[in-house]
Amino acid sequence: MKKIIAFTGSNNPDSINEKLVKHIISEFPKAGIEFVDLKEFNVPIYSQAIEEMGTPEKIRKLFQIFTEADGFIVASPEHNGLPSAFLKNIIDWLSRIDQQFFGQKPILLLSTSPGVTGGRTHLQLLAGLVGRWGGNLVGQYSLGSFSENFDAGKGEIVIPSIREKLNEIVLNLIASEEEHFQN
Repeated sequence: MKKIIAFTGSNNPDSINEKLVKHIISEFPKAGIEFVDLKEFNVPIYSQAIEEMGTPEKIRKLFQIFTEADGFIVASPEHNGLPSAFLKNIIDWLSRIDQQFFGQKPILLLSTSPGVTGGRTHLQLLAGLVGRWGGNLVGQYSLGSFSENFDAGKGEIVIPSIREKLNEIVLNLIASEEEHFQN
């Protein structure tokens, strides 16, 4: 069975990026999308001195989850035009096990924010790095003005045209993932 791992680069317990990911999962209940909460894999900030004591068990477990996945949805918050330090730390640790930890699998990058650009700035940076980490970027999407475009109570995007656009991008990932799964 195919499996798409969806996660956010946020350690905020009330993450709007997590709400966006969970909306996608509810829109595609039969697509094999599984949410992985990276907050459960929180580890010390990477350093060579800490690495000399060994790779944290939580990171080895996360790496195994990534190995078993057929594709990824990554929703990253933007912090001052960059990905979060929390996400960067997870990436630093995973890349110490294997620089190409995404394993040549398809990836969809997402972001949302209260602002109109939805965190678009840092997605360009991440898009340029996905290949270095062994990912095959199949799309990216920024949802701006989160509180205006998303009903947090219902857990859904309220503007039909925005919902359709995001669903189209997710369908592209699913098609890419199915193609990868067949090879």
